[in-house]
Amino acid sequence: MDIVNSLIFVGTEGIYHDHEGNGKYITEMLNETENIKADFSRDYNVLADGLDTYHNVLFYTDVGELTQAQETSLLDYIRSGGGFFGLHTAAASFRESDGYHSMLNGFFNGHSPYMDFTVSISDTDHPITNGLSDFKAKDELYYLKHNPDSSHHLMHAYDHTKDETHVMAFHHTFGEGKVFYFALGHDMAVLENPSFQEIIRRGILWVANRI
Repeated sequence: MDIVNSLIFVGTEGIYHDHEGNGKYITEMLNETENIKADFSRDYNVLADGLDTYHNVLFYTDVGELTQAQETSLLDYIRSGGGFFGLHTAAASFRESDGYHSMLNGFFNGHSPYMDFTVSISDTDHPITNGLSDFKAKDELYYLKHNPDSSHHLMHAYDHTKDETHVMAFHHTFGEGKVFYFALGHDMAVLENPSFQEIIRRGILWVANRI
């Protein structure tokens, strides 16, 4: 398998997560994975002029603003075949950027208390989830504004505090590019979870058309 060049982008103004520390941890974990070379960045300029050297980009961001040039460049990159992986607060980012959220098909709409819950596999045949079992996680269970008809669901979780089930991971295409969103990722309690890490690795490879 050819090396996958991946950008872990955490340019963020959020205050409730250690995006920089967690993003560096994810970057280091990916760099220990065979066939993945990951770079870490908080520089927004790379979005407007620098994505072409990467097979995919992972957004672990919160709040923030995209300039028109940055949003247009990002969306053109994905339309042309670049892979996009949105993690956790990527759905709570760039709230004025309609094109970004249309591409992602997800917009943060609250979350449960920080708690233990089970992530269930909705599709056991997909390359990202094949062979994985349901697993326990300690995290925020995200609620999203999301069109279920536009994406294929891979994981879900039951929120006992609301007696509701919510999608935890989904994918779709945007132009020629693959888009994958995974709702977990609050802090080290879940980042160190072996199932979480395997999904991150597989998600990177899948949006890069390697699996």
